[in-house]
Amino acid sequence: MGWFFSDSPAPAAPFRDSQQPAPPNNLASDLKPASTDSKTEKVKPCCVCKDEKSARDECMLFSRADDPQEDCKGMVDKYRDCMRGFGFKVA
Repeated sequence: MGWFFSDSPAPAAPFRDSQQPAPPNNLASDLKPASTDSKTEKVKPCCVCKDEKSARDECMLFSRADDPQEDCKGMVDKYRDCMRGFGFKVA
């Protein structure tokens, strides 16, 4: 036989529906690698310290004291401490 022919049959093509395009090979190339360290993940301030925030807000809104800021100082301090624990700078 010549160089155009071989003794082995040609490999079969993989089955693919002719109406569906082939998927690209780089589907996950744009994804960021998942980190396993939770401290390196950046969290949003709205998503942390929810219990402390709601307790602080309720205290400020429903306080019957003449000075709600002074009355709720403990709640405000708990909220600030919680936010600092997540790395946020709170005045």
